[in-house]
Amino acid sequence: MLDTYFESPKMLAHLRAGPSGPYMDGFAAWLERSGYDLSVAVRYLRAAAHIGHFTLEQGGTLASMDLLAFSGHLRTCRCPRPKGGRRNHRTIYGARRYREYLVAIGVGQCGSTPESQNADPAIIVEYQRWLRKHRGAAESTIRLYSRDAADLLTALGDDPGRWDAKGVRGHFLDRASKCGAGTAEKLTTGLRSFLRYLSARGQCQADLDLAVPAFASWRLARLPRYLTAEQVDSLIAACDGSSPGRRRDRAMILLLARLGLRAGDVAGLRTDDIEWEAGTLRVSGKGRYQVRLPLPQDVGDAILDYLACRTPTRECDHIFVRNIAPYRPFKRGDGVSSAVKCAMKRAGIVSPAKGAHVLRHTAATQMLRHGVPLDQIGLVLRHRGIDTTAYYAKADVNLLKEIAQPWPEALS
Repeated sequence: MLDTYFESPKMLAHLRAGPSGPYMDGFAAWLERSGYDLSVAVRYLRAAAHIGHFTLEQGGTLASMDLLAFSGHLRTCRCPRPKGGRRNHRTIYGARRYREYLVAIGVGQCGSTPESQNADPAIIVEYQRWLRKHRGAAESTIRLYSRDAADLLTALGDDPGRWDAKGVRGHFLDRASKCGAGTAEKLTTGLRSFLRYLSARGQCQADLDLAVPAFASWRLARLPRYLTAEQVDSLIAACDGSSPGRRRDRAMILLLARLGLRAGDVAGLRTDDIEWEAGTLRVSGKGRYQVRLPLPQDVGDAILDYLACRTPTRECDHIFVRNIAPYRPFKRGDGVSSAVKCAMKRAGIVSPAKGAHVLRHTAATQMLRHGVPLDQIGLVLRHRGIDTTAYYAKADVNLLKEIAQPWPEALS
């Protein structure tokens, strides 16, 4: 496979004879499958050979490559044949991709050692296991709650039996004074969950979770932030073009604006989720239950246009993938939100909120203004309670004017 990238017999012999030699052809094939350009793949292959020689000189093995040490070596590198740029960023990127390939084939080890992976105290590990098994919490929630629990252990000590209400309250007030309202609310929830868990196991005082004060942030108190119909049209127009990137962004924005999907919903969409004959879309998102939503014609057309020009990806059934190699699906909804932010910047849209979620608010507001009942809007948005959906009713100022009661003092 190296012959695809190099013609010189001398260079081919050099690459195959080095410490990385046994894996170079497989790495070259992996780079081709991942969609890397020829010039980038050549640099990555040279970097793989480079780090192989460096690791051997350091007395290590390919299974335990040290990228940090290799990065330091590049600053003063005098190797005779690096040919990829001693300080070029692609050299370290290529080394990372090479280690990733070795891990995939079972030769290398992940960057973090087993000790660092299990660095959490035993009490945190048990708490994480309880959240998964008994609460069905998502991994993102587990990470957040575990971080807050670890901070509490650091502040108050490793023996929860000695904790008291004053210490817990003081820790919360100290943390809350350094963060925003949203983070403070999540901190309240996370700390109370951890303390209830400890109390149920008899590891701390009973009802110690009551020492965490309630944060004064009233639910659904703010007005929803949304875009006008003209701004949505401008946003969609900013994605016009024949390139795969513009077509992808157009399809994603239409899904967000027409159906009110979350960014994570769009990132997780797979080809089997679309039932073309029935004209429906199957979504399994935050609530961990599946719903079928009608697929509007323009949204379906945009998805088909994107799939027709999307870079072929092997062993991947996700609809939306990255625009640069390696062509992989989005791990989370952050990539979708970033695409929306870029499109808003191209369209010149100034909004108090940026990202994918503002389009969810926009979709709900538009449905309400077109006379869709709140309960049906709640079904589309997959809300658990009608109160959450009623939040958007505050955005319909014209309707509120019709039901507003007169204020006698103002009329006199």
